[in-house]
Amino acid sequence: MFFTFCCVCCIFATMGRYKNTSFLLLLGFLWTPVIAQRPKVYHYLNAGNAMFLGDLGGRPTIGTHGPQDLNLQTMRYSLGTGLKLAFTPGVAIKANLTYARVSGNDKFTENPERNQRNLSFFSPIVNTTLMLEFSPGESKRLYMFVGAGFFYYEPKTRLGNTKYRLRDYGTEGQYFLPGKEPYRPTALIFPFGLGYKIKDGGTRGASLSIEYVMNKSTTDYIDDVSTNYVDKTTLANRNGAVAVQLMDRSFSTIPGFSEPGAIRGDPRDMDNFSFLQFVYSAPLGKARGAGFGGKKYRRRPNTRCPDRF
Repeated sequence: MFFTFCCVCCIFATMGRYKNTSFLLLLGFLWTPVIAQRPKVYHYLNAGNAMFLGDLGGRPTIGTHGPQDLNLQTMRYSLGTGLKLAFTPGVAIKANLTYARVSGNDKFTENPERNQRNLSFFSPIVNTTLMLEFSPGESKRLYMFVGAGFFYYEPKTRLGNTKYRLRDYGTEGQYFLPGKEPYRPTALIFPFGLGYKIKDGGTRGASLSIEYVMNKSTTDYIDDVSTNYVDKTTLANRNGAVAVQLMDRSFSTIPGFSEPGAIRGDPRDMDNFSFLQFVYSAPLGKARGAGFGGKKYRRRPNTRCPDRF
């Protein structure tokens, strides 16, 4: 198991342009004595919301990519499943697969410039992650986690009753500007967060937790917005008239608001998204079947009522 973990860490660490992933390799060696033990295996399911943090929408002042910039009107959902290997009561590794929907819309911000930009998007998110989980203190109810993974996204929007996949239209000059290649639909992601066990089943029972997960991505195009407006005539000739409508939907009266080179997005910060989820976990193997709190029960003969909880 440790060999597999280190191999995954090495893959991330050797990707030169993502140098900050090298910390995973260090974690692998630091936890060698811990994960050499035989782990307890848990299966878990999670469900909750999904919140987008990017260029669209945001608070009235200068936009950020932190939780204070959320628009609750654009909140969507997330569903996931995974396996957790617990090596000690306080240390575990978990592999997770999550499907989510995210969205953003300038109509929900009170910032006049962004509101008048009038852009919107929605996208599926499919991410798979590997995370290290650790619980400080004696109760082991509060826990933290950090890790890395990959995710898929595909920003779309609507014009009238028609849905458009934005990546196909090169709204910021992709397909014709020198050095402006189309963005990929996949990227690296770095999740981290906190959890609290509402019901702790111990090593033999089921548990119910609540978790907050912040997902820091390595792309600024989850919402298809990052840099500047491009020349509309050139965009129409190269990518079609619809591309111009998707690039510029503004209604601002500010002179030059959407002229070539004008600010459309902020490339200095990558897009992020977060989950607030309930997580149900249960042990696999011999301990399977125990209820909350780790207490097993047996049924009375010829009745469906449990003898005790």
